[in-house]
Amino acid sequence: MGTAVTATATGLAAGETYDLVWESADAAWNVADGEFMGVGAETTRVVIATLTADAAGGATAGFQVPEDYGYLHNVFVVQGETTAARQGFVVVPNLTISPASGPVGTPITVTLTGVGYRFWESVWHLLYDGAHSGWLSAVTSKGTAVAVIPAAGPAGMHTLQVLSGTHPVPYLNQQQAPIYMPQVPTVQSVLFELTEGPPAAWPPLEDQVLPRQTADFAVGTLPAVVSRYTSGTVGSPLTLDVFGFPANSEVELAFSAVRGNRLSGRGWDVVQLPLGSAATDADGKATFELTTPDDLGGEHEFTATSGEVSASLTYTVTPSVTFAPEGPVAPGDDITITIKGVGWTETANIYTLLMDNGFIGYGCGFNSQGDVTIHLKAPGRVGTHFISLYPAIYQGDLAGPGAPPNTATANATYLQLPMLNWRDHPGEELPTFTLAFEVR
Repeated sequence: MGTAVTATATGLAAGETYDLVWESADAAWNVADGEFMGVGAETTRVVIATLTADAAGGATAGFQVPEDYGYLHNVFVVQGETTAARQGFVVVPNLTISPASGPVGTPITVTLTGVGYRFWESVWHLLYDGAHSGWLSAVTSKGTAVAVIPAAGPAGMHTLQVLSGTHPVPYLNQQQAPIYMPQVPTVQSVLFELTEGPPAAWPPLEDQVLPRQTADFAVGTLPAVVSRYTSGTVGSPLTLDVFGFPANSEVELAFSAVRGNRLSGRGWDVVQLPLGSAATDADGKATFELTTPDDLGGEHEFTATSGEVSASLTYTVTPSVTFAPEGPVAPGDDITITIKGVGWTETANIYTLLMDNGFIGYGCGFNSQGDVTIHLKAPGRVGTHFISLYPAIYQGDLAGPGAPPNTATANATYLQLPMLNWRDHPGEELPTFTLAFEVR
C-alpha cells in the first residue's frame, strides 16, 4: 500500500488517450436471520491514471498502490469499451506495530495491510512469541486489519508474527501448499521491547462496553412505547413511557426472548417474559422504571398491552464483563470471568478468551440466556497478566470467492477463532474487552 509504481504500455494507437484501471472488489459478510453465509463480493473498477500514447504507441503513467485488499489485482489499459492491455499486480501484505516499546500492559496497535477477501487469502494468524492469539480479517475494512493487544510477559524482546492460512490454526508450511503465491511472504514479524516500569493501565471494564444507543422522545403514531435508550448492558437503568393507551387502565409489559439451543435437536422458540404492569393516567400514559433484563444479547421487543391495544419497542442487549476476585491472586488460584449479554445467533453466541495473548478457548451463552461464566486458574508466573475477550463466528456456511466446494471441514475454516480486528465482525456490533490482574 502506498508504493509508487510506474506503468508502461506499448502497442497503443499513437496520440490516443487511455485510462489505467484498477480492478478490485466490494466485499462484505453475508449474514441474515441469525445465520452466517460467508463472504460476497462484486467486482469494482476505478480509474487510477491516464496515459497518452506517443508516436511509437508507448505510454507511461505513475500511480500509488491503493489501500485495498491484498493479493492479485488486474490493471487494465482501457479506451471506452475496449481493453487494450492487462497486467496482474500483487498487493503484498505488510505488518506494522505502534509503539515499538513500552512497559507491561502497553496497548500495541497491530496493523496488517493487504489482507485478502478471497477464501484462501482472507486469514492471517497473529502469534505473540509462541502463543497463537487469533486471526486478522479485513473483509469490511478494505484489506486493512487493526488489532490492539496488551504487551504481556517479562521485560525484554517479544516477537509478533503473522502467518497466512485459512485454517483453525496457522498453516506452518504455506510455501509448499498448492495455493502458494510466491510474491506474498507467508510469515512476517516485528519486535516489541517490553521495558521495565509500572504497568500501563487499561480502561475499566465498564468503560469498554458499547455506548448506549439513544432515540428521540418524539411520539409518532399512537399507541407507542418510548425510551431515551434503545440499547444497554444487563442491569443498566431503563425508563419506558407508553402513550396512547386507554385512560385509567392497566398496561402489561412483556419482553421477548429466545429460548433453546443448537445441541438438543429441539431448536429454539421466541417467548414473552412478563415484566409487570402499570396504570395509565387520564391521558393514557404510563411509565415503567426497570433495568435491562439479564438475558441474551441482541435485539428484543418490549411490548406493552392493554386489552386489544398494544405497542412495541425494539431494544438491543449488549455485552458486559466482570472479573473476580478483586485484587491480587496467588499462583494457581481461582479466577472467574463472567460475560453478560452474549447473543444466540451464529455470529454472536460465543466469546473467545485469550490469556497473555494466547488463545485458550470460547464460552457459549445461548443455553444459559446470555450468561457465560468461565472458571480458570491463575498463571504461575508472578506479575501482571491479561485476559482478553473477542467475538467470533460460531458456525455457518463458509461460501465465498475462491472457497473450495466443501468448506465445512477441519482443514478449511476460520470459525470459532478470536476475531482480533473486532470491528470487522459480521452481523452484530460486538465489543472486545481486556482486563489486567496481578499474581503475587
